[in-house]
This record gives sequence, C-alpha cells and structure tokens, in this order.
Amino acid sequence: METEAQTKAQTEAQAQTEAQANDAKAEFRILHLYHDLMNLYGDWANAAVLARELISRGHAASVEKKSAGDAIDFAAYDFIYIGSGTERSQHACMSYMEEYKDEIIARIEAGAYVLATGNSHELFGRAVTGDDGARFAALGLLDFETVQGDTRVTGDCVSGAQFLGAKLVGFINRAGIGQKSGQEGGIERPFRNELGPGANDGSKAEGIRYKNLLGTYMTGPVLVRNPPLLRYFADAMLNTGGRFSCVAETTQENRPPVFDPFFEFQQAAYDMALAELSARIK
Repeated sequence: METEAQTKAQTEAQAQTEAQANDAKAEFRILHLYHDLMNLYGDWANAAVLARELISRGHAASVEKKSAGDAIDFAAYDFIYIGSGTERSQHACMSYMEEYKDEIIARIEAGAYVLATGNSHELFGRAVTGDDGARFAALGLLDFETVQGDTRVTGDCVSGAQFLGAKLVGFINRAGIGQKSGQEGGIERPFRNELGPGANDGSKAEGIRYKNLLGTYMTGPVLVRNPPLLRYFADAMLNTGGRFSCVAETTQENRPPVFDPFFEFQQAAYDMALAELSARIK
C-alpha cells in the first residue's frame, strides 16, 4: 500500500512532467531556410522579429538557420521562412530544395506556417524561366509559372490585404515578365497593390496564399515594416499552440499586451510609411 508521502511524490513528479511538456509546447522554433543564399534586403530580420514578438508575449522562441548541405527535419519547426535572392541564387536554392520537395509539400498540406518573400515564392509554382530562356522545374505545389525578363520591375507599394484587415507597405524588385496560371485555373492572390507593380504587367494583384503558406514579392523586410502582418502570424501560432491548423481571419482588436518598446517604434514607422506612400496614390 502506498504511503501518503509516496502518493505526494508521485503527484509532484507527474505535475513536473506535465509542466515540462507544456514548456516544450510553448517554445516556438523558427526556421530561416537557405539564409545565406536567399537573404537580400535584410531578410534575416523577418525571422528575428517574429521570434521577438513571440518572446514579448511571454513565450520562448528561437531562430535556426539552415542552408545547403545541412540536414533538415522540417517537422521540428513551427514556422518556416525563406527570403529573396538573386536569380542565380534562386536557381541554386531550388536545386537544394529538390531533396526535400516531398517533405516541404507535405508540411504545407498539413498546415505548416510558411512565409516566402521576394522571388522565393516563385519556387512554389511549377517552373521558372530565366531571362536566357532556360526553364527549371520548381516545387510544383501551385499551378503557376514565372517568366523572368531582362529588365527589372521595381517600386514602392501599398497593398490591401482583405484577409488581414489592414494595408501593407513594402518594396518590389522583380525580374519580370511575370507569372501566369496553368490549365487548372487561377491561384489565390492575397494582395492587391494600390501603389506599385503587381505580379504581372497590367495587374495589381500579387502574391500567393495556400493554407498557411503566404508568399509575396514585397520586401522591406516585410514583417518589420508591417506590424499587422507580424501580429497575424504570431496570433495564428499562439492560437494553435504551435500545432497546425488553417489560419483564422484576424482583427486588430483584443491584442495581448506588448511590453517591448521596440514595437512602439516599429508601429510608428509603419504608420508614417503608410501615410507617405498612400499620399502618392492617384
């Protein structure tokens, strides 16, 4: 028969085990994928500021960098980020991603949170054709192809995002002719640029959205320049405890308190940029 002391010890041990499990669930692991190949425009800051946002809300968070030649267990991460690079780096990146193609697609289908900025989001289509006419296969998750031209399409942008309930600011610098959808129909374009170029000449729509994958040509870095999008991802991750489910539509109400003074300056910079760029819209 167990004594009272033994029962108490077992109860305390079980409570400690449960607490450790809860602590493990509260730690968010962010993967900055191909951080050296795809890291123009200070893209590293997107992963860093998301970790900072989660930490400011009382959760442990870390950023891990993986690149060519590294073993990658995608199942270990709550959030995957890949940034923009030169067209040459983009091609090299795709050759390394090919090894993990099935795993990456499976994680996205399972609802993994993924953000791809700049030309990295082109890799989730079927193919990319360079300005020399050479075509290489991409991941093939979504039914679109990208054709790159020998001129640059650039400009500041103000973008409406209905799913977000806010506008975003950024800068686009793409090698375009543009993107075209395949035989299976269109893809979801989550952004409509009120100022600046879209994904194609003559169109203001840009970006991709599929489950919890979000891609955009906007750089900046985009999560630093846009607190609403930063909070969108943080809210989604916290609402599921790091476990995957489709991202719910979010609002600007009922936000948890943020104690890091950095975010006050970030918000002020966003408000100023949005006001100044919006004044250029005709």
